[in-house]
Amino acid sequence: MSASESHPILIGYDGSPGALLAIQTAGAMFPGRKAVVLHVWSPFALIASSYGALGAMLTYDDTELRKAAMELAERGAAAATTAGLAATAEAAETTYAGTTHDILEAADKHHAALIVLGARGLSTFKALALGSVSHGVVQHAMRPVLIVPPATAHETTSEPGERTHATV
Repeated sequence: MSASESHPILIGYDGSPGALLAIQTAGAMFPGRKAVVLHVWSPFALIASSYGALGAMLTYDDTELRKAAMELAERGAAAATTAGLAATAEAAETTYAGTTHDILEAADKHHAALIVLGARGLSTFKALALGSVSHGVVQHAMRPVLIVPPATAHETTSEPGERTHATV
């Protein structure tokens, strides 16, 4: 096993179908590998401050949000284990630096061999207007990144074993 094979794969997970497809793809391409399934969540104060409501929300407790974020990460890790990966769950609280920064920071922390993300398939305009986490990670990562495109209608109706994957 090479040094890079001993490092885990970092998989971003938000509970979406695209994130689940990314997990399944990573499992098919890298069976048995260690993986960290990361869910990045936003504290309520960060959300409220975006709308100018921080003053009224200073006493809000994010305990339930933190708990729900970890439960979502654990569901992602369970899906990764089912897909054939040796997965653990992690939840990271985002900051004003944004989700892209948090994913890259987690990849550095774990010395990830690869970052795997699902793409939502936004049009160019929507990606510019809404931002694109996957685009930001690709632009700033100092390690390999695998972006799994959204499933096509054919892929969603075929058996999982019928998908063809490139080997790395």
